[in-house]
Amino acid sequence: MEKKFRLFVIVFLILQPFLDIYAGSGLAGNIHILIRGIFLISVIFYTLMHKNSQKSALLLTTILFIYFISYLFLYDYSLLQSINFSFKLFYLPFTTLFFYYYMENIPPKVIFSILFSYIGLFLFCYFFNLSHAVYEVGVDKEGFIGLFHSINEFSAILIILLPLVLYFLSQNKNYISCILITLLISIVGMLTGTKVMLLGCIITFLYFLYTPFSYYFRGKRKLPILIVIIFIMILSSLAITKTRAYKNALVQAEFFEVEHIFSLKGINKVLFNDRFSFIEKNHGFYKHSSFHEKVFGLKYDQNRKDVEIDFFDLFYKYGVLGFILIVIFILYYGYKSRIRNVYLLSFLFFLLISETSGHVLIYPAVSIYLGLIFYYNHLSKNRGEI
Repeated sequence: MEKKFRLFVIVFLILQPFLDIYAGSGLAGNIHILIRGIFLISVIFYTLMHKNSQKSALLLTTILFIYFISYLFLYDYSLLQSINFSFKLFYLPFTTLFFYYYMENIPPKVIFSILFSYIGLFLFCYFFNLSHAVYEVGVDKEGFIGLFHSINEFSAILIILLPLVLYFLSQNKNYISCILITLLISIVGMLTGTKVMLLGCIITFLYFLYTPFSYYFRGKRKLPILIVIIFIMILSSLAITKTRAYKNALVQAEFFEVEHIFSLKGINKVLFNDRFSFIEKNHGFYKHSSFHEKVFGLKYDQNRKDVEIDFFDLFYKYGVLGFILIVIFILYYGYKSRIRNVYLLSFLFFLLISETSGHVLIYPAVSIYLGLIFYYNHLSKNRGEI
């Protein structure tokens, strides 16, 4: 039974890029939602049946049931709406709990397969000119998303997985694959035109360049390392000015009449795409909401735009209870995991992206990777690698 369930988990993970491109392809049906829902239900039962995770799973299941009943009777949602909103909130805690305690082997090549499939599908769409419009008609910004549903989710997944994949490949001394992935994801980063992809790639590459240099010069003067890194940063700064992400930032600055990018107005309009203004609007709705909406979140309203900064969206969409649940869960298991090295880098990306471009904490396509970061960190500790 354990072997079959392990196979089910691995197949589900490998399917992630294909589920995402199906979600954005416009094909009839919600197969991607159904498959992710089946996985979540399986994970709930698994965590409830296993001793180590049982207490936490019982608490989560109780809160999930409370949310579901509230949506059904207090919010007057349909059955499917109630399930959908409940599952989105609880996808992160249940999958994180599952992978934290899961002891069966999930080979690192699974993560490589996921990342390579995302890149391959993206480039396939590019070569055959299959893409949604990334920006509104009339906006001079450039970018490519292929058939993926969300450019923010796509960028987040690639940047979260990139450090793990490069680490696994370098551990196996598969340097050719490291170079190939580096080149391919750099191309993807140039094409998407997003700041997250661009900055995430640069930070990851600098991290992996520093490690071998610091090892080579161990016990020697650190000046050569600093010179090389400064030289690379200068070249990177020059290269950034040629990217779509940089040009898009200039277009945005001109559109909003921003003179200084690092002023409050510049940070909001250019770096955060005017998300701060949506905080004020959402807070206005929240301030005048009923008591149960303050606890369980604002009722869905198509006229109310999400902030797209996850902790704010978490607070407004799922209320005080949902906010406290997710924050405590991340802090508790983050501390308990004692995350180090490359796993810490992926964990920090997970949090930073959630608070800059959003689409991480309450989006199942992305939130599942928090659990996998904990899983591989735990695996490395057991092997004595960290």
